[in-house]
Amino acid sequence: MDRRFFLKSAAVAGSVFALAPRAFAGTPVEAEAVRMSPEAMKLTWRAGQGPLSVFVSSDPAATPSLMREVKAGLKGGIAELPLAVSPRPYLLLQAADGTQCRVAERLLPLQGGRNFRDLGGYRVPDGRQVRWGQLYRSGVMNGLTPKDMDYLTALGLTVICDLRSIGERNEQPNPFLKTETTAVAGTDYEMPALAQMQNAKTRGEAIAAFAANYISFTEFLTPQYTDMFARLVRRQAPLAFNCSAGKDRTGVGAALILSVLGVPRAQIVADYALTQVYTPPSLYMNQIRQTGKTPGLSREQAEAFASMPKDVLQVLMGSDPAVMEAALAEMDRKYGGPIELAKARFGLDDEKIVHLRKLYLI
Repeated sequence: MDRRFFLKSAAVAGSVFALAPRAFAGTPVEAEAVRMSPEAMKLTWRAGQGPLSVFVSSDPAATPSLMREVKAGLKGGIAELPLAVSPRPYLLLQAADGTQCRVAERLLPLQGGRNFRDLGGYRVPDGRQVRWGQLYRSGVMNGLTPKDMDYLTALGLTVICDLRSIGERNEQPNPFLKTETTAVAGTDYEMPALAQMQNAKTRGEAIAAFAANYISFTEFLTPQYTDMFARLVRRQAPLAFNCSAGKDRTGVGAALILSVLGVPRAQIVADYALTQVYTPPSLYMNQIRQTGKTPGLSREQAEAFASMPKDVLQVLMGSDPAVMEAALAEMDRKYGGPIELAKARFGLDDEKIVHLRKLYLI
């Protein structure tokens, strides 16, 4: 693994998940895990939880009796744990009062990945959490190395729903397309006109234009999102879905999945905003300056973006929480919410939603 990745990843946020089994009334444990090196992870948790015991397993749903105890009696809110990249470590934190938290590193430690991360760990109101190791979101995958491919294969990744157009796939092929376990979702399409975004003069105008574009994704990507949900209903998981940057078409897909699973909106918006932590707007701005283009944009579009006001470009190249908030609000207005949208357009019904929650919550 490239040490530069670990030095960089150590400086960004990991995953925050507050999980309390319904049997306990104590304050939930809140924790995050961030990889520091190929052989070590940093675990942080909210102070005041009392002594914690930490268990590990390569099975994200393992019970404590089947997990190895890493540390006992941890105090102070921070600890470094000797946990290697592979097999992927899934942690269970247990406080003295019985409250628990399952946690893993959200951003996968890939040499050639782009914003490839796990959607696990988010808590729903009844105390369950989204299962780790089942749902992944990502950007373009053409940079994956052979070691990355081996790592993902070891995780049991069985399906990739590629939300990109055929032209994008041809330009930057997904190496997983060479495997029999990969599915490419949906039909071909053309991206909607970007005139409104290109003409934005203020941050507010950019947010409104981008949010409107996200609503259009739910229309012209209906075959892709329908296929994605159908595979999840059939339990074709672990499953990953991706676009080019892994923030827009993928961000809408993640918001739809998390909404259907019952994750609170604040957490959905926070997950969306993580993209600009892992792939800052400056990354794409530098790419445009150096090469004249960036994934998901034509050269002409990239050149037009490069001439925009900086605060507008920050919105378009980043994942400003206000964009997802506005898009979800429009789903509320137009459909009655993202769940009703998924039922109206993507083949779900109440029975399938109950089934999905049974499959992907723990």
